[in-house]
Amino acid sequence: MPEYSLFNSADDCLAYSLDERAFDESLLLNVLFQDRILLNEAYFFNSTLLADHVKRAVGHPSLFEVASREGLIVPAFRDPSTEPLDQAYALMRHEYGPEYALLHPQMQPYRDRVVASIDVGLEKEHAFFWPSGKGQSGDGYRDLVREMLQTDQPPAYVQDDPNRAQLFERVWEVSKPWRFEHVEAAVAQTRAKGAQGLQRTELFCSLGWSLGMPKKIVTISPPDIIQRCSDPEQRLAMEIFLKWVTQCHHLNQSRYFEASINFPVYNIDQDFLMDSLLRSPLDRAPSSDEGFRCEVELPPLDVLMAVDASDLVKIRADLGLGYLLALRRWQDDPSLDNQEAAKSSLGNYCSRICTRYDTDVRQPLVAAIMQGRASPEVELGKAVMSAAGAAFPHFGVFSQVAQPMTTVYRYVRAKKTDASLKPRSRQLEVTLAETGL
Repeated sequence: MPEYSLFNSADDCLAYSLDERAFDESLLLNVLFQDRILLNEAYFFNSTLLADHVKRAVGHPSLFEVASREGLIVPAFRDPSTEPLDQAYALMRHEYGPEYALLHPQMQPYRDRVVASIDVGLEKEHAFFWPSGKGQSGDGYRDLVREMLQTDQPPAYVQDDPNRAQLFERVWEVSKPWRFEHVEAAVAQTRAKGAQGLQRTELFCSLGWSLGMPKKIVTISPPDIIQRCSDPEQRLAMEIFLKWVTQCHHLNQSRYFEASINFPVYNIDQDFLMDSLLRSPLDRAPSSDEGFRCEVELPPLDVLMAVDASDLVKIRADLGLGYLLALRRWQDDPSLDNQEAAKSSLGNYCSRICTRYDTDVRQPLVAAIMQGRASPEVELGKAVMSAAGAAFPHFGVFSQVAQPMTTVYRYVRAKKTDASLKPRSRQLEVTLAETGL
């Protein structure tokens, strides 16, 4: 049975704080380092982050599409009768109510590309279905929000970082009515519509209505709420509070699905959720019974994202099978020996990625710059140059002057480019499913 990792970066409730680079990096690292990627069925229809990712792939399939066709990205269907993906839309409309706008206009042009890719993958990998006989997901979300947010003081572990502790204390007071009155109002609204526990959509409605949005509007997003805030202090507190309730939503889903949760800990270089209510890289490494954190060498992620998506999936198939086997063994039997084996295998896998990258990408690029055969834009495209440094807008001018100056320019530029393209150390964290907070 595959081990699933919940991919939360497609959640549009984070779109106001999550840029395209963060989404792409999170997807890339999940494809390279997770067994199977689990995606909530709603995100295939309402994620502008996913729509933008597919839109950027002009003339070739996106990494999401390629990984989906290989069965690496698996939809989590609410209803066992749902398959293929197109059937999920009608069932979700019934669950959330006909007034709820599920299909986002930005996703409309790419819906068929995404659905078709998933359907091809479902011929290779079975869909995931929400557990039966386990209670309702909404009950778990209600209980978790109450546990995490309805307290007088923020969680004790935020004191590990003084700056974050100060921010939490500041927001904790401002958000008190949202954490209590509006959460409970949303619980009542959820019950009134015949559902159980707490639906996040009802919490967003409660917050939006309290800020003056008409009650006839029932599709309310975090940006809608943030725009209604009266001053910068309220806006800051609301942005952070919305991240908290979204992170609780993700954690609840990972527990309900018995999947590991990987967000935001994989995005070490650009930790956009420094105010995380849950564990983040600011915190101590997880205990041995929760997971592990280790330092590895990896190529710059911007450069890897410029590589053809099919080649990225091939890297996983060619070099990562041993690591994925060790990962599954540890997840099935989380003994210390299996954890050390998984950690060692991860390091070896990353080393092999760097070797292939150095041979196939970095050395040819640097050689081309030194010889003046081509600019880096020709070699790898503009995305690569965002990692390598500024492009060569005046390269032609330099190539017309004396050879010594051209050589010096090429040498200095190539040396700088070489340094920026070299693999670098970063921390990866791998956690088990159903870990605590």
